[in-house]
Amino acid sequence: MAKNEVALKEENTSQLPAYLQNNQVVNDDNFDQSDVVIPRIKLLQGLSTEVEQYDEAKSGEFWHTGLDISLGKSFRFIVGDRRKKFLLQAPIQDGQGLLARADDAQTWDRTGSWNVKIKGVKNPVVWEITTTDVEESGLTKWGTSIPDDEDSPPAATLFYDYLVELPDYPELGPAVVSLARSQIKKAKKGLNDKIAMQANNGRPMQALIFEANSVEETSDGQDYKNWMFKSAGFVQDEATFKRMVEYRGALANVKIKDEGSYEGDEAAPQDDGAGSF
Repeated sequence: MAKNEVALKEENTSQLPAYLQNNQVVNDDNFDQSDVVIPRIKLLQGLSTEVEQYDEAKSGEFWHTGLDISLGKSFRFIVGDRRKKFLLQAPIQDGQGLLARADDAQTWDRTGSWNVKIKGVKNPVVWEITTTDVEESGLTKWGTSIPDDEDSPPAATLFYDYLVELPDYPELGPAVVSLARSQIKKAKKGLNDKIAMQANNGRPMQALIFEANSVEETSDGQDYKNWMFKSAGFVQDEATFKRMVEYRGALANVKIKDEGSYEGDEAAPQDDGAGSF
């Protein structure tokens, strides 16, 4: 498997029709991994659209957006690849959606100026990117979502993306855990710190198993669901470890299903984006 390729899980050959079991024909068109949408594992909130659409979708449970199934309130996972990025995305009520992105957390993919409607603010505010340098743009700093309010959160939202497999659900294949806002602090202390500690001892993240749990928190008098992470041991199967290692760099070439969707987490406090992996 190529370094930047996200492999789909192979079907059990016993389930294939006879004519496919020894098939040598391969696709030779111009489609590649950039045309593949990877599902996301999201933590459902009370206002998540899935809670309204599916009877089995419950607030506080983890949801696989590819197969539209619940994983319950906890699941185990292995990280194959990760990245941090920034998305400049207008609020849901504004309707403009994604305005700009910096997948390497350093360079915006465009410059521009947008009039953005902020809930509770009478007149639209201006979000502007005059330089593609993320730090120089200033939009990751506090006081930029509402320029007249120095206590307003950053206009740009920091995301941590993790390409994972679930050892208890091998049939699901790879998926992405994408964290933002209040979830960032949970990742820094509980996931990233443990990855760094093990790396210092010569143990790569692809050898580690983690457990994600759903917890209830409160901000400004409103309850919401958040992630909590803990270590769950080491990968025992060498073949699984090697497959996870092959995922390194894969996130650069894949699209994420429902990327940037964090409806229902509006009550959660915004992290300042400081720090790194």
